Amino acid sequence: MGTRTSTLVALASVSPAVTLRARSESGHAARDFRIYGPWRGGPSEGTRGPHLLSVNEYRPHRLADLPPIARLSAELIEELVEMEDAVGIATSYQPLGRITYSLSVWKSEDALRTFTLSPLHRRVMAEYRSRGYLRHIHWWGEYTTIGAGAAEATRRLDRGEGRRVGEARDTWARRDQAR
Repeated sequence: MGTRTSTLVALASVSPAVTLRARSESGHAARDFRIYGPWRGGPSEGTRGPHLLSVNEYRPHRLADLPPIARLSAELIEELVEMEDAVGIATSYQPLGRITYSLSVWKSEDALRTFTLSPLHRRVMAEYRSRGYLRHIHWWGEYTTIGAGAAEATRRLDRGEGRRVGEARDTWARRDQAR
């Protein structure tokens, strides 16, 4: 799939309604504006908490890596929404920050572990781990909305919680790594 086609696939998955609602719920500043795709529910959608919320923020070193990442994200989403203890997932992009986000919600740690050890996820991580900077965090809580989950993850990551993987090549990543 060419870069132009991959970009069109990523743009087609944007949901203006979800973007506006999540923006309102998150309280993120205008400079941190994110474009959200639609919520994709899994088999455990609608179950009562507590939930395991897992957030990844990935900033590739090269802008040209964003389209293939969007395509691979779509493949990972299709895999995730079939998993028994998956509540669902939302992805977003921060175009001005060159950052991709995912918020996945789970009923068990085993399900999240099974997903992260899947062949597709392992292949994606092997290919892109060294090509960007990743912040990751997961915690147990009550999942309410995409915006609230994104805001809580940002607060936790900005306090220095969670894991960091990759080389901090730009000012944003170096500032984050210094926390």
